[in-house]
Amino acid sequence: MICKTIPLNETAHFNTYFLNNSNEYNVGKKRPFVLVLPGGAYAFTSDREAEPIALRFNSIGCHAGVLWYTTRDLVPNVPRNAFEEAMMAIRWVREHADEYLVHTDQIIVCGFSAGGHLAIECATMWHEDWIAKKLGCDSDLLKVNLAIPCYAAGKAEKMPVGESGPLMLRPKQTGNMRFFGSDDPTDEQVEAYNCLNKVDEHTPPMFIWHTYEDQLVDVGNSIELAWNLKKHDIPFELHIFEKGEHGLALADRTTARKDSHKNPHVYHWFELCEEWLSNYIDVAEGMYGELPFNPDFMKD
Repeated sequence: MICKTIPLNETAHFNTYFLNNSNEYNVGKKRPFVLVLPGGAYAFTSDREAEPIALRFNSIGCHAGVLWYTTRDLVPNVPRNAFEEAMMAIRWVREHADEYLVHTDQIIVCGFSAGGHLAIECATMWHEDWIAKKLGCDSDLLKVNLAIPCYAAGKAEKMPVGESGPLMLRPKQTGNMRFFGSDDPTDEQVEAYNCLNKVDEHTPPMFIWHTYEDQLVDVGNSIELAWNLKKHDIPFELHIFEKGEHGLALADRTTARKDSHKNPHVYHWFELCEEWLSNYIDVAEGMYGELPFNPDFMKD
């Protein structure tokens, strides 16, 4: 595996988990790349929704990376700033696709909670002219081909002025400033956070999952997202598990911090996701590699 730390700016970076090119199987195969977007209420980035997720995608033959976007109140309007950093990461991956054997038509974002919001932003905003102009590149370099929002927060309500917002023990700015970029945001600024209404013909297919019992991010976010995808004729798969709290990640011992993080039923979300992904990433061309097997590699 090729693990690198790629700086994006002074406060954000992403870690790569590129699979090595084998001389025995899938020689020269161009693989999908999954950019993992951890959650944490845009206050921090959760380790539980980071490397373990990337490694699980590695296990099914995908390259992966984890985006450590800027949090901890180092910038206002964290979601918009994080979106720009995610686009920087995707641009970097496409620019280095030949070097690491990345399939440039199989760039996937997978996000959890606030990272799920970021994944939906990436899926619905990648084509907007302003971001390509800001990053000095063509929109094609920023394209998101598939998205996997997991118990995603698609929208947020304005908080009382001065309130710190969720998960901040020592806030440096108010929750409204963190989410919307203003202590007293206008309706337009609040709506800008709502990425559920940004679905259009440029939005890629999605695999969506949530739990009915989620008390932190209402399952209605995922239902509304699916409905908006349907209205725009965008394919999707939606799984709503009845039992389970917010933040289950892989729902097994791998990512559990307590017993309630282990849920043997929700655990199947990744298996279901892999089956869904196979319809998009198991394409006939280059399925088993771009180069023939060379037995000479086994000789001394």
